Amino acid sequence: MKYKLTLIYPAHKKNLGGDKKKRGRYPVPQLSLPTIAGLTDDRFEVIIVDDNIEDIDFDVRTDLVGITAMTALAPRAYTIAQEFRKRGVPVILGGIHVSMLPDEASNYADSIVLGEAEDIWPALLEDFIHGRLKKIYRGTGRHTLVNLPRPRLDLLKGDSYFSTSLIMASRGCPHDCHYCSVTTFWGKGFRYRPIPDVIEELKSLKDRIVFFVDDNLYGNKIYAKKLFREMIPLGKKWSCQGDSLIVNDKDLLSLAAESGCQWIFIGIESISEKNLTKMRKSFNKVRQYKESFKKIHDAGINIFGSFIFGLDEDDKNVFKDTVDFAIDVKLDAANFYILTPLPGTKLFQEMKEAGRLLHTQWDKYDANHVVFKPDRLTSDELIEGLIYAYNYFYSIPSIFRRIMRTDNKRFIQSLELNLGRFLRRKQFEKICRMQ
Repeated sequence: MKYKLTLIYPAHKKNLGGDKKKRGRYPVPQLSLPTIAGLTDDRFEVIIVDDNIEDIDFDVRTDLVGITAMTALAPRAYTIAQEFRKRGVPVILGGIHVSMLPDEASNYADSIVLGEAEDIWPALLEDFIHGRLKKIYRGTGRHTLVNLPRPRLDLLKGDSYFSTSLIMASRGCPHDCHYCSVTTFWGKGFRYRPIPDVIEELKSLKDRIVFFVDDNLYGNKIYAKKLFREMIPLGKKWSCQGDSLIVNDKDLLSLAAESGCQWIFIGIESISEKNLTKMRKSFNKVRQYKESFKKIHDAGINIFGSFIFGLDEDDKNVFKDTVDFAIDVKLDAANFYILTPLPGTKLFQEMKEAGRLLHTQWDKYDANHVVFKPDRLTSDELIEGLIYAYNYFYSIPSIFRRIMRTDNKRFIQSLELNLGRFLRRKQFEKICRMQ
């Protein structure tokens, strides 16, 4: 007889209720639970349940439940954990929020996992089988990323997502931005998987379009160039997160394009040099953005930008100025967020010590709500500005000014994405105003 392990993605409250089958496809899942499933031995039958796309059956027969939790999803994760524990099912909690606030999380679980799971998950399962689960399992360090088992992407409900072809080549980031918890969790510096391992995994992915989940895929230029050269014969089309510094190396940009790069998600964050310096992201050069983005476009790669509002230098003009800039540089798409001090970041600690945190209602720490005292704006001005920026950027005139480019090789793809955002304007506003 096999033990049954149920791994759960908790949903944000905006995705709870209603008929989930009518919502259309969810963008992409996280890679965390397929990774845990890949680390699980064959004494267990594993299923993955995504609370965003399906209802959770709390009465299902299962022997062990594992839940991953980011900060905005922590309240829902705790609720799910309590429901299973009421039924006598032991619950394991892990994920970045748990690692940052272990004392809080341990109140809702039989065991918590802190840090990376590769070196401790097998031991946890062994302890479970022998009835000796410990309260805390702490990662012993940073995994070398050598000989990682394949993530169990086959356990994801593929028809419910735009894509489940996800892959990781690296962990960590050397930039240590003020608002980001990546370096706290994954480490300050890059760790890379052996390129042959990445290539073999890419070959195993059935879809032609692939998403790299790395925080900065080409942060190490030498590694990235070798990887891209090996990827060229595969004929894959891929997207990743990265920075605008790719334009400083013509060979790197050329190899990225030749190996199939279609989209780069770039954290632009602000058009204020002072803001960028304060957030320790001064490697972003505002005066170079337009030229840099043109070079990326000229290489045939589309840009998905990301902006943060509510930084200390932001005033009432920031919303229009930022969108005017985004239109001028012809960003193919963009996300707009409110500055959110997440546990584990330097920003959170500073705001806590300064008394600027309004509350710790974690489900509002979703970058769509104001959870701190802004410096030059009121909370209402920040929310209204965020909604204005979204509506302005995804207005019909803006869409056509941005994507009507002679070098836009993915015009139809860009048009579909932008029109989809245009049609979801009221939904975005509703989320931002959600109490």
